[in-house]
Amino acid sequence: MRRLLIIGTGGHGKVVLDCAKKYYDSIGFLTNDTHSKNIDGYPILFEQETSFDYVLQNFDELIVAIGNNNARLNISMDYKAKGIKLATIIHEKAIVSENVIIGDGTVVLANAVINPSAIIGKCCIINTGAIIEHDCIINDGVHISPNAAMGGTVSIGKKTWVCVGSSIANNINIGENSIIGAGSVIIKDVPSKVLVAGVPAIIKKQYE
Repeated sequence: MRRLLIIGTGGHGKVVLDCAKKYYDSIGFLTNDTHSKNIDGYPILFEQETSFDYVLQNFDELIVAIGNNNARLNISMDYKAKGIKLATIIHEKAIVSENVIIGDGTVVLANAVINPSAIIGKCCIINTGAIIEHDCIINDGVHISPNAAMGGTVSIGKKTWVCVGSSIANNINIGENSIIGAGSVIIKDVPSKVLVAGVPAIIKKQYE
């Protein structure tokens, strides 16, 4: 019997649930939002009332379904350090090459395509319809949003967010903690801690 705990009851939590149903016999949610309501009949636990020992005794694997990249990665690593296994969940309708490496705590959603020799880090979201071509490196905590696409040999740094419908040309390097705006076209390298947007994309904002 496989038992999964999903942390987060927002929209992404619902999507992860839909992806995970096929693979787990028992699924529950954990949240710090006391206003969270029942999700399709699956039980909700509240962090304020739930000890880690309870989690360890009642669940075999855990996945953090929170959109914020920094929070998702940090919470996942904290739970892993305490001794619970992080789930890796791949939707049955995703297309993933046999020699792709996918890290713990990552979810690959419906109609996503990951082609040969790509490496996907820990606690990433490869969202609906995203395309990751051959030999790409997606580092820990990255979110590739719906219908975002990248050519071969692209590297994306930790905790960067590639927003909906953006396109990244071949052989591009993108830094850490950056945001690629929705619908952007990336034709040159992007540094860390910036927001870029446009066609072609330019730097719109820098972060501390």
